[in-house]
Amino acid sequence: MSFTEDFFVFYDTETTGLDINFSQIIQVGCVLTDNNFNILEELNLSSKVLPWIVPSPDAFLVHRQTDCLDDGVSHFEMMKSLREKWLSWGKDKNLIFVTYNGHKFDEELVRRQFYWNLFDPYITNTNGNKRLDLMSLFQLIGNFYPAEIKIPEDEDENISLKLTDLAKENNISIENAHDAIVDCMLMVNLMKKIKDSAPEALKAAIKGSSKNGNIELTKTKPFSILGEIYRKKKYIYPVIACGQNPNQTNQVALIDLYFDPKKMFEMTDYELSEQFGAGGGLKKISVNKSVPIMPVDRIKNINNFLDSPFELLESRAKQVSENLEFQNRVCEVMTINQREYPPNKYLEQKVYERFPSNSDKLWMERFEISTWAEKAKLLSGFEDERYRELSQRLINYLKPEFSSNKEKDNFHEFIKERLLTNGPWKMTLEKAISRTNSLRIEAEENKENEKLKIIDLLLQHYQQKKILSEL
Repeated sequence: MSFTEDFFVFYDTETTGLDINFSQIIQVGCVLTDNNFNILEELNLSSKVLPWIVPSPDAFLVHRQTDCLDDGVSHFEMMKSLREKWLSWGKDKNLIFVTYNGHKFDEELVRRQFYWNLFDPYITNTNGNKRLDLMSLFQLIGNFYPAEIKIPEDEDENISLKLTDLAKENNISIENAHDAIVDCMLMVNLMKKIKDSAPEALKAAIKGSSKNGNIELTKTKPFSILGEIYRKKKYIYPVIACGQNPNQTNQVALIDLYFDPKKMFEMTDYELSEQFGAGGGLKKISVNKSVPIMPVDRIKNINNFLDSPFELLESRAKQVSENLEFQNRVCEVMTINQREYPPNKYLEQKVYERFPSNSDKLWMERFEISTWAEKAKLLSGFEDERYRELSQRLINYLKPEFSSNKEKDNFHEFIKERLLTNGPWKMTLEKAISRTNSLRIEAEENKENEKLKIIDLLLQHYQQKKILSEL
C-alpha cells in the first residue's frame, strides 16, 4: 500500500500540571520522520518554571523534570525555538503533527503558550499542515485490529489506552517514559507497527488528519464505521453524515444506522434535538480533530462486527443520503440551544476570543525582531488589549529594567495573586506545600528515596517563591 508523501512531526510535552490554561510547558520533545517513520531529526527543549506558576507535585513525581525548577532558558526562548524549528521543517515539507491525546491537551497547551509569547498559535493546522491524534487511531485498532496490534485488556475486558501500556504490550521499552522525547520515540515505534500490521487504519487516520478529509470519511459510500473506546469499553457504530452546523462548521452530525431513519424523518425538531443525547440516534463530532472513523469497505470480515445485516444498514444510509429535507432539518436543529459560555476573565483563557487584526499581526512581527529596548516602546502599538498585556508581562519578567516602577509593582501584585490566592489556576503555594508534605510522609513510609529527593526540591522551590511573594 502506498502512503502519502507527508512527513510526520511527533511531539509531546511535560508540564507543571494538567490545566490547559494555566499550566506551563517545561519540556517539549519533537521527532521529525519520513512517511516510513524513519527518524530525520530530533528536538528536545526545556525551560525554567515561570515565577507566577506553582508546579503540581503530582506532575513532577511522574515526569521528574526537576532541573527546570531553578534553572534553564526562559519559557519565551523555548517557545520561540520550537516555533522556528516547526516553521523550518514546514518550509519544503507537508507536515502531519502527531500527538497522543494531544488534541485535548498537548496541542491546546502549545497554542496557548505561543499566544502567551505573542506568536501565532496556529501552526499545526495552517499552511497545509495536518494533525493526527494517535489515541484516536488506537480506538480504531482496538475495535477492528486487536489481533494485529496488541491492546492491553484485563480479565473484565477493560481496555487501557495509556501510551506506556500500549508500548509495553507491544514489546517496546518504556524505560524513562514520561520524558517528552522518550514518549515521542514510543509513538514512532508504535506507528511503525501500525503501518506494517494495520495499514488501512493508518490510511484512514491520515485522511482524517485534515478537516476536509474527515468530512469525506463521514460521507463515504455505502457508509462508515465509528469505532470508539469509551470508559475502557468498545463501541461500534455504522454511521453516515446527515448535517453540518452552519454556525460552527467544524461540527458535523452523524446518524447511527442501527436506528431506523424513517422514524427520525417523522420526528419534530424537538424530538430530533433529543436524539443528540445519550443513547440517541444522532452524534456530533468535531471534524477539525481526529475521529476514529473509517470506510466500512476497508474493514475485513466486517459482518463479524455488525449487529444488523450489512444490506439493511446500506439501505438506511441510502435513505438518509437521499433525504435532503431531513439533512437540512438536522442542520437547523444543531443551531438550537447551543451552549453559551460566560466571558473569560483571565488573559490565559482568551486565546480563542478573536483573531488578531492585520495591524496587530504586523506589530507582532515587528515585536519579535526588535531588541528588548525597542520591544518596550512597542507595547502601546497593539490594538488588542490582550497583546498589550502579554507584551508587558514579557518585559516585566525578562527585562524589568525597561519597566516603570508602577509596572513593576503591578507585576509583583500579579505574581502574588497567582501564588497566594485561589482561582481557576487551582494550585496555590499553600495547597502545593500541603499536598507535598502529605506525599513526603507516604514516601518516607515506603522508603522511596527518589521521590523524597523530588519532594525536597519542590519544597525548596515553593519556599523560595513564598519569600519572593512577601517582599
